[in-house]
Amino acid sequence: MKDRKCWTEHSGQVLHSQNGFDVIDCECCGFKHIIPLPDEEELREIYKHEYHVKDKPLMLQHQLEDREWLEATNDARLEKLERLLGRTGRILDIGSGNGFFMQQAEKRGWQAKGVEPSDKAAEYASSQGLDVECAVFDRECARKIGTFDVVHLGDVMEHLPDPAGMLDLCYSVLSSGGFIAAGVPNEYTPVQKILHEDMKVRPWWVAPPHHLNYFDRKSLEGLFSRKGFVPVYSEVSFPMELFLLMGRNYLDDPELGRECHAMRKELELNLTKSGNRELLDKLYGCFAEAGLGRTVLVVARKARRPRMIR
Repeated sequence: MKDRKCWTEHSGQVLHSQNGFDVIDCECCGFKHIIPLPDEEELREIYKHEYHVKDKPLMLQHQLEDREWLEATNDARLEKLERLLGRTGRILDIGSGNGFFMQQAEKRGWQAKGVEPSDKAAEYASSQGLDVECAVFDRECARKIGTFDVVHLGDVMEHLPDPAGMLDLCYSVLSSGGFIAAGVPNEYTPVQKILHEDMKVRPWWVAPPHHLNYFDRKSLEGLFSRKGFVPVYSEVSFPMELFLLMGRNYLDDPELGRECHAMRKELELNLTKSGNRELLDKLYGCFAEAGLGRTVLVVARKARRPRMIR
């Protein structure tokens, strides 16, 4: 039996231990996260000055190389949001990075606002003519930023020491009937379990202290529901772990990783450009049914709630 640990109000079975942190299946939160949770002020400094310089120095270069694929991916996501909302409107991109999602939103007629803690990324996005505020989306920022029809968080929730608190802030800036869309890494999948437990591949997805939280579709939808949202849509991306099962171990080989990513891009672009995006969606729907997909996106509608509950 696995060890069980407690830290402040958090407790649950220990799934992995790394770099002085334990990943627990938290009974209080309803999702997996590390303990102890790092200091919030320390994380602010990391994401303001270091993340796009030390940890992700090639992010902008890779995004520029991937521009065609990013545009197609963001187009598909925005189209789904437009169908749910019934129109375009005001969209807030929290953790907007270098601004590629915002650029695509504006091309489609959205009024886009970004909040990005990295000074380097925010500077680049601003140089592209985008409305980006270099800040952490906290209570003060939420109070002055206005209201939006959609709030988008792409690869943000896994980095937060208090994801439930973030959803409270998102709720406060959403207009009545507005939508929240959050994309996160899909972790502790069946393929990850096979690779780690049966094939003795290291648990590469466990990455504290940068990745604090480890979600899947069920746990992310559950968190949304507890915070006053009604999940209405979900999707997954290509399960990159399949390359590992096919003998293409890209984990410690960045060049091979880019080759595998290029194959995934080719699949999606060929189906999209040939007018067969619907087939791609059906294929990824089958992956989702099996619990696979490298990332999961959940969209939820703001519902009425009597008061802010943490």
